[in-house]
Amino acid sequence: MTASDCVFCRIASGAIPAHIVAEDAECIAVLDHRPAAYGHTLVMPRQHIEVLWEANPDQAGALLRLARDVSAMLHHRLGCDGLTLRQNNGAASGQEIPHLHFHLVPRWHGDGHIGWPRPMTGEYDPVAVLGQLTKDD
Repeated sequence: MTASDCVFCRIASGAIPAHIVAEDAECIAVLDHRPAAYGHTLVMPRQHIEVLWEANPDQAGALLRLARDVSAMLHHRLGCDGLTLRQNNGAASGQEIPHLHFHLVPRWHGDGHIGWPRPMTGEYDPVAVLGQLTKDD
């Protein structure tokens, strides 16, 4: 996907109108047009980056800084009891728009919960997983 085809790039450039919650030189935060909760906000880099592992450390840091600032604003101004931060990478994880973004979903006691994958079934050897993750390439 190119940046000109990406709806989030077009929002970040101002080509598509959005309800902007906060922005800086690197990132923009907008209200989700299909909110999971009151105040549901998306935080995304202005530059087209599809998944988290493609962001360099400065890009990832800028994204997390704005997400932190917006989450504090949501907590303070909406009075939410908590906040779910959700970030999906790739279609297998449920990413619908191939542009890196965080969902900030304000939460209130008793509002239910946002799902999580079912617990793993079958054998799980954490030592084998750790060995795979820490091996020298």
